[in-house]
Amino acid sequence: MSRSKKDDLMNYIIFDLEWNQPVNGEKSEKLPHGEIIQIGFLVLGETYEVTARGEIMIKPSVYVTMNPYVSTLTGIKQSDVDAGTPFPEAFAGMSQYFTDDTALITWGDDDMPILRENMRFHGMDTDSLPVHYNLQRIFASQTASHLRQTGLKTALEALGISDEIKAHDALNDAYMTYLISKKLDMKLGIANYACFSEEIGRNSPPWEAVKPLFTAKAAFSRNPSAMSDACRKMHFCCPWCGMDFCGTEPVRQGKTSFVGVGECEDKGPLFFRYSLKDGYIRISAFEMNSEFENIYNGRLKSREKREKRRELYRQTAIKRRRSKKETDD
Repeated sequence: MSRSKKDDLMNYIIFDLEWNQPVNGEKSEKLPHGEIIQIGFLVLGETYEVTARGEIMIKPSVYVTMNPYVSTLTGIKQSDVDAGTPFPEAFAGMSQYFTDDTALITWGDDDMPILRENMRFHGMDTDSLPVHYNLQRIFASQTASHLRQTGLKTALEALGISDEIKAHDALNDAYMTYLISKKLDMKLGIANYACFSEEIGRNSPPWEAVKPLFTAKAAFSRNPSAMSDACRKMHFCCPWCGMDFCGTEPVRQGKTSFVGVGECEDKGPLFFRYSLKDGYIRISAFEMNSEFENIYNGRLKSREKREKRRELYRQTAIKRRRSKKETDD
């Protein structure tokens, strides 16, 4: 989309989507990636103040039954979507704020493809959508982050933002994205967006840039939250040394992916990536290098931070219970 005005005169709409997935893997050809069930958005004026906000629940027309995993993740219940608004009306609730100077902001590259797919399904024109910027990329370009995909909470922590908000709620995620954007130089980020986006596009993840030493897969039909336990129990054999890699400790790398390490007598240290797709956990093994090592060590540190927070919360809860008991006594 061409622009006649300078970027500093843009008005921004920061939005986030939640979408439902098919139950039992029965995907629709028209909506293969999911059906939007919630839109959350913030409208920002030229001075970057919030001028409007909205959160709209959507009644699905294809994946009408809530996927249990999605419901657990988002807190959205069957009764919520049953009482929702049809998608075209819900989208109009946000698009009424579109102007010639609007720029859409999301955290990540997932929301825009899903939005376009759902719009096309409902016979809506996608060519008129405003220009879009992935704030995740601007964050990576202006901080010490070397990750292509940084989680919202990780970015908030890196920028010293301590607001505690429930994640996986469309309006909350949009608001957290807004808090991050206020810490960044948006004018500079947008001015340089094409340059570093092209660089990011060239720098694909290392497991996409090199051929794996070997691969394996196993059927998996349970909830993705049980994936880590399944990865621990998987048996797969190294074709060179015959090593059985059952029991390698996986570390979460994404919603449906894990990483791990192992040792081959012939090839030396190995890097494993586990990914869930189309009802299978797929394992790819690579020779360890510095990039893989940095990824694995980074995920270990993130896990240690989470475990420390959980332990802190647990100890705090114990102290509160003891204090309450002593008071009651």
